[in-house]
Amino acid sequence: MFHAAVIVGGVLLSFGKGNWQRWREFLPTFYYWALFSCFYEYISYIGNKHLWEFDRNFISLFVTESLYTFLFYPSMIILFLGNFPEDRNKKVRHYLKWISLSVLIEALALKYGAIKFDHGWSIVWEFFFYSTMYPMLRLHYKKPLTALVLSVFFVIFYLIVFDYHLF
Repeated sequence: MFHAAVIVGGVLLSFGKGNWQRWREFLPTFYYWALFSCFYEYISYIGNKHLWEFDRNFISLFVTESLYTFLFYPSMIILFLGNFPEDRNKKVRHYLKWISLSVLIEALALKYGAIKFDHGWSIVWEFFFYSTMYPMLRLHYKKPLTALVLSVFFVIFYLIVFDYHLF
């Protein structure tokens, strides 16, 4: 039920505090996130190496992954980008808030057995991932092509660090 609570809570929060009137503006970033989320699943399946995987799924792993990818994450993007501040100091606080909240949710998921880490992935890697992911979402929103090119380098970095033998 952990996943159902997180997904429903996130979607409801986004309807309460998100900037849904701008959803079309954020649509390319939804696609960007979904593309790389599905790409991770594909690489993990082909390489037979999941670094993290949902456990105690809501109905099934497919349903859980789909609900996160197509409902929860777009809702979070609406909240993150739709409330992005212009003031430099507030930007830093905004990033820190989102990184901290995401790592906290992952830590709770780990504690309650709703996610499992493997092959060297850890909460420290989660922190690194979110510390790059949120700036990449913002960069994609502002400069999509630059974000796509940089994302390829991040993918290659993870493939090397976690010793995927796909080539």
